[in-house]
Amino acid sequence: MDKDAKTNQDLRCVVCDSKENLKRCTRCKGVVYCCRQHQIQDWPSHKVACTPTQRTEPKKKVGEVTTDTCESNKNNASKSEISPNDFTGDNTDVTEFDARPFRDVIFKKPRSYDVDSLAEFVIRYLNKNNFCVVDGVFSNKHLQKVLNEIKSLNSNGYLKVGRLSGGRTSGQDAFKLTKTEVRNDTIYWAEGTEPRHPNVNKVVQKMDSVLSALNSHLQGEYYINGRTKAMVACYPGNGSYYRRHVDNPSGDGRVITCILYLNKDWNAKEDGGILRIFSAQDESCYVDVSPEYNRMLFFWSDRRNPHEVQPAFRTRYAITVWFFDKTERERAKEESALEGISAIKNELVVLDLERIENEKTQLEKKIEQEAKKAIESLTQGELQALADLVKGHEEPKVVLTQMGISPSIQDPLLKVLEGL
Repeated sequence: MDKDAKTNQDLRCVVCDSKENLKRCTRCKGVVYCCRQHQIQDWPSHKVACTPTQRTEPKKKVGEVTTDTCESNKNNASKSEISPNDFTGDNTDVTEFDARPFRDVIFKKPRSYDVDSLAEFVIRYLNKNNFCVVDGVFSNKHLQKVLNEIKSLNSNGYLKVGRLSGGRTSGQDAFKLTKTEVRNDTIYWAEGTEPRHPNVNKVVQKMDSVLSALNSHLQGEYYINGRTKAMVACYPGNGSYYRRHVDNPSGDGRVITCILYLNKDWNAKEDGGILRIFSAQDESCYVDVSPEYNRMLFFWSDRRNPHEVQPAFRTRYAITVWFFDKTERERAKEESALEGISAIKNELVVLDLERIENEKTQLEKKIEQEAKKAIESLTQGELQALADLVKGHEEPKVVLTQMGISPSIQDPLLKVLEGL
């Protein structure tokens, strides 16, 4: 491995050592962070050494790995609970697509497709590999109807440009960003009950039943009791993508990601659009999931599964749902509420300081106006007499104070007297 590749591979967030979603300090280009909050957190110590660069540095690849293969992504990475994973502003995105060749994998199939058998199969491979691929869950007739509904949604303008997830809960829209350099798919959010797409709803219901059945196999580590809306995504086929990221790096409650692909006769080598999962523990390991028709993918949503959607050169459809762990979701909501209260308190403090400053400014203006009126009321003879009294005196304000002249008008009065 050459020196530059080694350097790129070693780039980490200076706060938490994460290798995902890295962005450089735009001022010095010398350090990288995984999120805006960590950049802010590190600023008091970093600002001492942060000096602007004199020239633009070329982008460096992050997360380059060797071409070694691996069979599994071991389930031993710790779950992280950091803040939102996206930057605001113009921070330089340094994450490049992994350039290693597509690796075709033949995935095992379950013995049966009833809900309990599927749940048992899924949890077995989640625990073994951190992900599970299941082919052939739905009938071709049903999926054709699903595909027709999605194409209709797309042609009728329901799919919008995808935004990056941010914040700890679904209500924190202020943290959600549109950044086409990170993702440029179009999406539609479905509750799973809308009459305009009954067959999409049946897919969501099937996902619900399988994930609900998983609870009996999770041994108390998680308890799935909710989900997001279903995200219907279309990658238009013009090289559209979603760069390397982690679905839930911030402890927002999402525990399992479930995806159904709807792409007939997909040729990954020609059409691209693969979902590449990286090992959080061994960067030489990766698994490619081709987005083939009637293929479901399940994986842990946290830092155990950094992944990317590589450029698609043919229209690519998928339905994704994230399922919540009860405890983590409740904690995220509580912390989000506390953060909201803290933000409101901080805003009130700022407003109060602004009010005090405004009152001070208004008072100073009033004093200045009153002083001007008082000086203008003096005759030329009175002004000359005062000028003679303070002339040559080391402390003219002492003289004016002894004469009973208010301190608030002494400075403007002395300016007038100096001109006589």
